[in-house]
Amino acid sequence: MPQVEVTLKGDFDNSYGIDVGDGVMDSLVPDLCSKKYGRTPVVICDENTRELFGISLVEKLALENIDPLLLTVPAGENSKSLDVFASLLEAMLEVGITRQDVVVALGGGVVGDLSGYVAGSYMRGINFVQVPTTLLSQVDSAVGGKVAVNISGGKNYCGMFYQPKHVYSDISALRSLPEREILSGLGEVVKHGFIADRKFAEYLLDNADKVLALDKEVMSVVVSRCCEIKADVVSRDEKEGGLRRILNYGHTVGHAIETFFGYELAHGECVGHGMRVVARACNRAGMLSDSDLELHQDVMDRLSLATASLKVSSTDIMELMKRDKKVKDGSVVMVALDKLGHAVIEENFPLEMIEAELGEMY
Repeated sequence: MPQVEVTLKGDFDNSYGIDVGDGVMDSLVPDLCSKKYGRTPVVICDENTRELFGISLVEKLALENIDPLLLTVPAGENSKSLDVFASLLEAMLEVGITRQDVVVALGGGVVGDLSGYVAGSYMRGINFVQVPTTLLSQVDSAVGGKVAVNISGGKNYCGMFYQPKHVYSDISALRSLPEREILSGLGEVVKHGFIADRKFAEYLLDNADKVLALDKEVMSVVVSRCCEIKADVVSRDEKEGGLRRILNYGHTVGHAIETFFGYELAHGECVGHGMRVVARACNRAGMLSDSDLELHQDVMDRLSLATASLKVSSTDIMELMKRDKKVKDGSVVMVALDKLGHAVIEENFPLEMIEAELGEMY
């Protein structure tokens, strides 16, 4: 079973491991029963993961005389709200959850982000573990400690950096997902190759059929490699002071598209469109070669990523980009590619190139 280490040794040692493989969720029960992370587990899931995994987990824990608290939120991005966040805190307080207990985030990115923010806020912080059940959460949101909820003005505007104690990424959980969720996760998968590992991008192209079929061996490689890339970046820049910003490739445009459509489009789908726009803009600006752009688009085409036409207003997208958390001194900071497999931070990227590509593509 592959295990990836996230090494975080600053003022405090926040390091943790990520287990990746088919069936790794089976090790969660004995770990919780041994009280490895805390006494009473607070299992937070959505309506879908409750039925798929939550009830079974509670039943297994009950057989070991562990009485967890199971909390369920509505499925979807709307649960990443201050109202839902507050309701979970109140529910935990009502039954007497203490600092010695542990939050278990059982679900996709919404559940993970929300649960982590709950764990980091309740009594100024209790332990939590991530059990990501979607591809997007396994390769991205469950790793690195970014936890947050949305407000009306934008995505993830209310949050913190709060690391889990462990991550259990079970490849078998991916077989429960609809195609759209798989494609959303693949948007984050290819990002890792584009920003840090050309050979990984080529691997995805060469193994596209097996990736789309969720082949167990290939997907273990894919999830592990994404976690390795992100762990390396986060280990060197835990709180996004510099290098970690490369993980936002495609996200500035993607988040603007996501907000424009009122979060009706999947996150990975929006990031996919953002990456297509930025790659073409980098090529237009003379940063990314024609051959690298061709490989970039070939990988996305082969995996059917961000291929749908969108009806967007380039003016509105540009305005929404200016609200991005990564704006510095009034300027939009862009993550760009100077070659496939290498990202750079551009504080003075020619935004007219982005606007031109938005106009041409959509």
